[in-house]
Amino acid sequence: MNLRSLLVLLFAASLTSELVAQRGRARGRGRGDAPATSTPAPAPKEPAKVLQWTAVVGGDVHIGDGRVLRGATVLIGDDKVQAVGHDLELPAGTTVLRADGKVVTLGYVAVRAQGIGLPASVTGDVKDAVNPFDPAIKRALAAGLTSYLYLTGGGQGTPSGTSALVKLAYGDLPAMIRHGQCVYQMRAPLSATEWRRLRELVTQAKEHKAKVDAALAAPGGASSPTPGAGAPERGATGERGGSQGGQGAAPRTAPPPSAPAGTEELLRILRGEARLWVRLEAGGGGGRGGGEGGADDRDEIRQALQIAELLGEGVVLDDPTTGWCLADEIASTDSMVILNPRNISAPDPTNPDQTGANMAAARILDEAGVPIAVTCPSGRFGGAQVGTGGIMGSDLNTPQVDAAFAIRGGLDPRRGLRTLTLDAARVVGADRFVGSLEPGKDADLLILDGDPLSYRTFVETAVVNGKVVYEKAKESLYRNLSR
Repeated sequence: MNLRSLLVLLFAASLTSELVAQRGRARGRGRGDAPATSTPAPAPKEPAKVLQWTAVVGGDVHIGDGRVLRGATVLIGDDKVQAVGHDLELPAGTTVLRADGKVVTLGYVAVRAQGIGLPASVTGDVKDAVNPFDPAIKRALAAGLTSYLYLTGGGQGTPSGTSALVKLAYGDLPAMIRHGQCVYQMRAPLSATEWRRLRELVTQAKEHKAKVDAALAAPGGASSPTPGAGAPERGATGERGGSQGGQGAAPRTAPPPSAPAGTEELLRILRGEARLWVRLEAGGGGGRGGGEGGADDRDEIRQALQIAELLGEGVVLDDPTTGWCLADEIASTDSMVILNPRNISAPDPTNPDQTGANMAAARILDEAGVPIAVTCPSGRFGGAQVGTGGIMGSDLNTPQVDAAFAIRGGLDPRRGLRTLTLDAARVVGADRFVGSLEPGKDADLLILDGDPLSYRTFVETAVVNGKVVYEKAKESLYRNLSR
């Protein structure tokens, strides 16, 4: 080989080597070998794996909002409703509960109850007082209750009190308290001094909420740690630990200011995290009294609605006697009502057409667009709550009777069940979790042997949080009972 041929071969080898190297670098970049300063894309988050599938098959399913699906299936994944419909494909290993010829409905939500897994009054954390093996839980399940509102304290000139949505998950302590501080309560009427104080607090709460909302909407605000949640302290410039962050770190906003004293409850109400109940004290602000709750409490109702207008949020009127007279005014503020359909307060003889209880109150309020939850009447013994204490403890056996009384007064039967399910859940601020058999909500349901609102109907099976917690055929106190 001459010198010229040798030089040509060496040049070709060198050129080939460089091309191979360039292609290798290009392939490396295609595989993600990017400079160290770039951030790799996060891996997609896998959906949570369902460990236990359960299906209630063949029943007439009352969704909770008035709709009924005949011969349908409710598919449950762990503790949540996954699907409701016909011809659903069941995953392998699904536990099937047959409901052919039966009625399936959401478990009832009691807006007033006591003595069911909790004492009447709790000092400290509600969770510490729960008894998941209280025999009263089985009695409540046999009556169709799967959750209720625990509420104590409050009722002064500003929102206060202790509350929780209690799930009747027999034997399962961690599952019994579902949603804490979902309701606060106060009273109406208010004195001039109390009104002035309330207006000041609401103004401070709204201003604080606006500042927090603005901080979260600012660049970096949404990802900033929540104050009080373990986030490191920040310096005046908003950077962690001082006036300068690390190289390449995105600027972060300063934490929102602390809430003004006395506004914590109001802020939860304004954020939609809790409901405000207003207890009407007839006679304290011009009401003429005369019967349970007062024969004429229109003045107190109007003051409660003024509180709703001040907040810009609807309130819950706690058992107004003459709410039927002001149905359109209540509806205009997006407020709701707890109603005692068995109230027999006599009218004021000087104004019988605008005072006293009205058997048609539920129909009138419903036609105006006011959500209604029903409760049992108050009495000399036991109070106005579903429970095991006193003579009124008998109401624990038949919570659906009050919904039936509302229907007897003219309420559309298709709306009657809502007074114990969806609208009751809205009243206690828990409709995100319970109230209807919809995908994503808690799997609390009943299998019944008849009409949900008939006193002759028995609960055959109760499911709470996706688990069977009551079966009539296995309960010694109930298995031999029949119509």
